[in-house]
Amino acid sequence: MKPTSTWQARSAALALALLCAICAGVRRSAAQGQKSTLPNAARIEKTQYRGWDVYRLTNGIISLDIAPEIGGRAIQLRLGEKEFFFVNPDLAGQVLPESRNNPSASWANYGGDKVWPAPEGWQNDEEWPSIPYYVLDGSKFDFATVTETPAEVAVRVTSPKDPRTGVQFERTFHVYAGTTRVKVEQVMRNISRRQIRWGIWHLIQNDAADAEDASKPNPDLYMYVPVNPKSIYPDGYTHIYGDAKHPSDEVIDGGRLLRIHYLYRVGKVGLDASAGWMAVVNGQKNIGFVENFDYSPEREYPDRASVEEWNDGPGIISRMSYDQTLVDDPRRTPYFLESEVLSPFAKLDPGEQYEFTVYWSPTSVPNPVHDAVWAGAVSEPLTAAVEGNQVTLRGVFGVFVPGTLEAQFYNAIGQIIERQTLQAVDPREIVRLDKTVPLSADTYRISILVRDADGENRGFLGNVILR
Repeated sequence: MKPTSTWQARSAALALALLCAICAGVRRSAAQGQKSTLPNAARIEKTQYRGWDVYRLTNGIISLDIAPEIGGRAIQLRLGEKEFFFVNPDLAGQVLPESRNNPSASWANYGGDKVWPAPEGWQNDEEWPSIPYYVLDGSKFDFATVTETPAEVAVRVTSPKDPRTGVQFERTFHVYAGTTRVKVEQVMRNISRRQIRWGIWHLIQNDAADAEDASKPNPDLYMYVPVNPKSIYPDGYTHIYGDAKHPSDEVIDGGRLLRIHYLYRVGKVGLDASAGWMAVVNGQKNIGFVENFDYSPEREYPDRASVEEWNDGPGIISRMSYDQTLVDDPRRTPYFLESEVLSPFAKLDPGEQYEFTVYWSPTSVPNPVHDAVWAGAVSEPLTAAVEGNQVTLRGVFGVFVPGTLEAQFYNAIGQIIERQTLQAVDPREIVRLDKTVPLSADTYRISILVRDADGENRGFLGNVILR
């Protein structure tokens, strides 16, 4: 092969550099074009929330504030300007050292969300001794931006290594353009030289104070969890703490759903919930969120539960080795409801890791919630009243994307014979459907769906059979 001259090499390098610059310019132009035209584009802002430094992931519909310096938690989730999470006003803006956040001092319960190892307990080394636990709950987490495009933003927080449990947690929060759905990837890594066995225990502390008078509890805060039809529990759920007949808990919808009403009275329930969703609704604000997760019936779960709920309030709970009294004082026993999702146990050899992903989908919706589907939450299921050659469609829903509500009409063999746009929808507004439309004589059933700004079907909210 003939040697390349210095001049030829420099010319080739210059041409390559010019080509790279042109390509980069094209990519930047494409990204800028996407940014300018993509509805509800995603972005990251470095800002402050109640005195803490946070990274805000937002798309103009929702925003999620991540606070690395206080346990890497999502300290607040908003739909528009309406907030979901409890934040401890006595600790706002504070970052407490371990000397003030340990079992001999007190628990710095900042609020927001968190992830812990499960099960909780005090009887052996395969149980986690619970909070206060500075390393995994209160220390500074490492932070990194993973993705930053108009279509998606994602950030990662990583805990310090905890030698006692052998665990390091890593969580990645994703916010996407044009939807309220948030993806939370949760990784548990064995950083020890021994085998460990834990579940991933994810908790959200939901604000349970009255929206008009924060000195009182919210009278209209509820949590909904579908009951496993093959539950190991006779009632479909079990009381872990508190009264055996706690007045908060009631099975409704013909035994299909557990409804938990927040009362300022300590209690905790667990369910082997198999449907893969639960919902929390603040009826005073008319907002709620659905949390989705995978359920593995063949695997063992901590506490034999995939979903748990905690009513923070006064009362006595047993910690096995001692009884703990929670006092009737909102400063010391604040108003919050914990919605908790647990993974199955993961047995990890040194260096191995396990991932358990959950999704949060905020929306505007009133109480009650009877069902949750990909497109939204169902408060009043779809009904259809036929009169002559017209049909009146009714229902109340919360949606996860802005767009339009469409009715599809089918004949008896499943052909779509007509489509009708019913109304605009937005996650920041309750969808109250009450519309009379023409009806073809061949119509056998009607379904309704949500179409986004691009005209794509984002999922069905209801279906009725007429005959």
